[in-house]
Amino acid sequence: MRMLDSADATLIEFTLKGDEQAFAELVRRYQAAVWGTVYRTLGNSSENEDAVQEVFMRAYVSLRNFNCKYPFGPWILRIATNYCIDQLRRKRVRKCKLWTELTESEQARMLATVSPGGDYGHAAAYNPDHFEDVARVLLNELGPKHRTAFVLRELEGHSYGEVAAALGTSEVAARVRVSRARAEVQQKLRKYLDDYRSRRRG
Repeated sequence: MRMLDSADATLIEFTLKGDEQAFAELVRRYQAAVWGTVYRTLGNSSENEDAVQEVFMRAYVSLRNFNCKYPFGPWILRIATNYCIDQLRRKRVRKCKLWTELTESEQARMLATVSPGGDYGHAAAYNPDHFEDVARVLLNELGPKHRTAFVLRELEGHSYGEVAAALGTSEVAARVRVSRARAEVQQKLRKYLDDYRSRRRG
């Protein structure tokens, strides 16, 4: 079992004693990780900065409940993940279009950039950045829990144990969510790539 980093433990201790600079250092250490989760889950938006601040505010308020036997990273990541799920459920702001809302030309342009030959098996290798863009659009059609599981595992590269910790579930449940999300995204992407290839040949 991973333990709390000694530097984090010191910062948490001083934060609980009212040292604002100590908490600012915690924010500095984990801001990139939180920002990555928010961006990859909710998309690119001017509101992402507010979302990150909200995550750290929630962490600050809940810090006394943090169990110092465990590392701080997965705990703050879980807060970020829960916040993103809440935002997706409320649908207050949709950060990017659904695939079905894209015009045919927009779909074709994205798919052509991912894989000019229409070959899904090598799409990510051809251009991983654009593959991620397409995947993010398709993710809008997934349920919040499956979407966040996919983001944490497939886009951010966390272990299944870390995904489970962030989602507050078992590792088996995390694997199931990721597997189902991956299968749905792959199925949709194959369909769109096949359709695009057929249109090019037609």
